[in-house]
Amino acid sequence: MKLKRKYLTGIIVAVALTAVAAAITLSTGPGGNLHKVKSGLFELSLEVKGEIQGKNAIVISLPDELKHNDLRIYQLKIKDMVEEGTAVKTGDWVATLDAAEITQQMQNNQQDLDRRLAELNDAKIDSSIQLTALREELGEFKYDLEYKKLELEQSQYESPAYQRKKKMEYDQTVRQMEKKRRDYKLKQLELKMKTNRIEDRYDYHFKRDSLLKRAMGAARVTAPKNGMVMYAKLWNGRKLRVGDDISIWMPTIATLPDLSQPVSEAYIPEIDITKIALGDSVEISIDALPGDKFKGVVSNIANVGQELSGFDMKVFKIMIDLEVEGKPIKPAMTSNNKIILAKLSDVVKIPRNCLFRQNGDSFVYLNDGGQTWKKSVTPGLENEEEVVIESGLSPGDLILTVQPEETETIAFWQD
Repeated sequence: MKLKRKYLTGIIVAVALTAVAAAITLSTGPGGNLHKVKSGLFELSLEVKGEIQGKNAIVISLPDELKHNDLRIYQLKIKDMVEEGTAVKTGDWVATLDAAEITQQMQNNQQDLDRRLAELNDAKIDSSIQLTALREELGEFKYDLEYKKLELEQSQYESPAYQRKKKMEYDQTVRQMEKKRRDYKLKQLELKMKTNRIEDRYDYHFKRDSLLKRAMGAARVTAPKNGMVMYAKLWNGRKLRVGDDISIWMPTIATLPDLSQPVSEAYIPEIDITKIALGDSVEISIDALPGDKFKGVVSNIANVGQELSGFDMKVFKIMIDLEVEGKPIKPAMTSNNKIILAKLSDVVKIPRNCLFRQNGDSFVYLNDGGQTWKKSVTPGLENEEEVVIESGLSPGDLILTVQPEETETIAFWQD
């Protein structure tokens, strides 16, 4: 009985050892582990961080009253701003711009205005005096001309030589009279032009005074419509804050995003931008809403790259439209965007570490009947984990996951 029991125990141990050996043989090959080639779904994607915004947004920028060329105001500092995320209504205060420069310009302009007004009054008085004097001279010449005319008429009873003398005196007086009239017209024109130039300078400063007064009122920036205030971003990606400058070249202060059409704003490095196309589908998750998944689509790709803080190369801004299905999303929430670049079904694929390359050739180490061969393959698309094999392998083939020792002695598989 004891012998029979020992015999059965030996058989069981032998079977177990055989099974273990078979498992080891299946999982271990010469020089490394084995992988069984499979076919299935392959997905190529690109993952980027994004920020939730409204597709359409109302821009709050430097007021038009502060952009007039005659103001010569090119930038103003933000003195104070409403807290980001504040819900505002039409006309509510959003920001206050430092009006110190406007105040200084108003004082300087008022001095110029007073000086131009004094110059204008002086020019009008001077014109009046000079023209009055010329008119009086013309009046005197008029009497001289009448006197010469009378002498000429009376000379008809004198000798011909005397008559010629009076005729010459009369003609000379006529010429002088005409010259005085021409001089009067020229002086009148000269004084008028001079007065007009001074008046134009006065009008310029008078107009600037009006513009500066309106600019002073515009330094208090208000909301054009109802919405939630989101600060604008600077060229380096940092959000605007108190103390920053607003200029006619970068006039945006804040936006009021419309979240009825939300988008995820993301930046793609220039080495990856050519992989993305309009209409690519996107799988989106939002950090603030764990567990929720959203679908999206790439709706816009910037034509020009830009330098952005945190990147060591230029980046391109993209917009991803997403469906939120009534979820409580808010502006500036962080999103994780998985852009699907390609999705292939029922393709042969292997782990990337199973593919080897040498002198431009791609191959795998095939295990067939316990013997190892080099097998040439044609790789296709690859992601971080897998690579598609377009030709050279079939589902069920066994390949090595690591390079075996003494590879020089391993021959290539001959089909």
